[in-house]
Amino acid sequence: MEKSKQKKIKSLEINTPLINESKWLNIDPKMPMAELVETYPEIIEPLTYDYGLHCVSCIISDFDTLEEGAIIHGIEGEDLIDMIKDLEKIINGIDRE
Repeated sequence: MEKSKQKKIKSLEINTPLINESKWLNIDPKMPMAELVETYPEIIEPLTYDYGLHCVSCIISDFDTLEEGAIIHGIEGEDLIDMIKDLEKIINGIDRE
């Protein structure tokens, strides 16, 4: 029985893949705007100039979420999903297309 335990352990060691430590950062659309831009200041300009969400500097930004702000400004459905993907590229250091 001792031999089979050793074989199992050895097998686990051999078959364990190396794990890539890099991690994709996701944006939660339910995050308040103020918290979002404080956490990811690099998205302030795209939110303001590309998407028209001037609410990043609004007093309501402490309460409105990214999703609520987007909907108020007419960005919803696929457009909202595309905006979030674009912002995720920015915070993950990927060039925007």
